[in-house]
Amino acid sequence: MSQSRLRDRAVNWTNPLLAASGVLGPVQALAEMAAFTGMLLLGGWTLGAEPGPALLATASGTAFAAVVLGQLANAFACRSESRWIGPVHWRGNPLLLGAIAFEVVVLAAFLSLPVLTDLLGGTFPDAAGWALAALAIPAVILADAAHKAWQARNRSRTR
Repeated sequence: MSQSRLRDRAVNWTNPLLAASGVLGPVQALAEMAAFTGMLLLGGWTLGAEPGPALLATASGTAFAAVVLGQLANAFACRSESRWIGPVHWRGNPLLLGAIAFEVVVLAAFLSLPVLTDLLGGTFPDAAGWALAALAIPAVILADAAHKAWQARNRSRTR
């Protein structure tokens, strides 16, 4: 195998690290903070006021759900270093699907079992909370697609 083909096939660890810490991580953090703040605003909170305990618990549960949903999207997005999630067959890794199913069950337990909700301080989000939390999924996928498109454009310029 030629030297250039070996170089093309070798894993470049800086790209996944950059994508995880420099792109996807900040996007996930923004999505989670937006879900928390959005839930507070939908519950009637205003800047400077102290939210009630029930609203704060719902906003916390919404933010936690956004964390988990963003990580689920991240797991699919990071399966390829160069292709966005669309062309990568989602059933290609049964272990990933099992891990995601397990994570969804654990999320439900953390948000619905009283012993865990008391410990963690969050409650099961309402429909609006789930909608806000679910926005983490397209945020991560779009950020990943934009980052990979940017990388491809830069690679084609340097060749």
